[in-house]
Amino acid sequence: MSSLEHFRDRGVRIGDADRNALSELLRASVDKGYLTLEEYEERVSTVMEAKTVGDAEEVLFDLPAYQAIIETQEPGADPTPPWIKWLWAGVSIPIGINIGVWAFVLALTGGNTQYFWPIWVVMPLLIVAGVLTVAERKIIRPAVDEKRRKECERRRYRR
Repeated sequence: MSSLEHFRDRGVRIGDADRNALSELLRASVDKGYLTLEEYEERVSTVMEAKTVGDAEEVLFDLPAYQAIIETQEPGADPTPPWIKWLWAGVSIPIGINIGVWAFVLALTGGNTQYFWPIWVVMPLLIVAGVLTVAERKIIRPAVDEKRRKECERRRYRR
């Protein structure tokens, strides 16, 4: 069923490999007694003429095998969003520069520096980046996951 992985979006066009996989699904439904041969022939012709997932789905939605495909494709938790990765990349640059300058000065003075002055740059940047990361994981991500879950339920009941 690997050719059916994109079936979450009803507007996606389907190709011959998808049509063949769907006709196999219909054949398996006949073997299991969910469809008669007449229903199978009608549904296969509809699938073979379908241009999009939505067109093909009209004859598939009531089959348990198709429902299993849709349910296994429920969206899971998203990986870390790109903006968090860019945030940490952006924070690491001034931190690296400041620590590099401090180390250079330390090397020039022979280790006679008063204190670790880059802390005044490092700490605020780490605090802001840390708070934004925690907010994304604890507030934003759960809200987006809940919205996505509700949308999947709405699509499922709308059919």
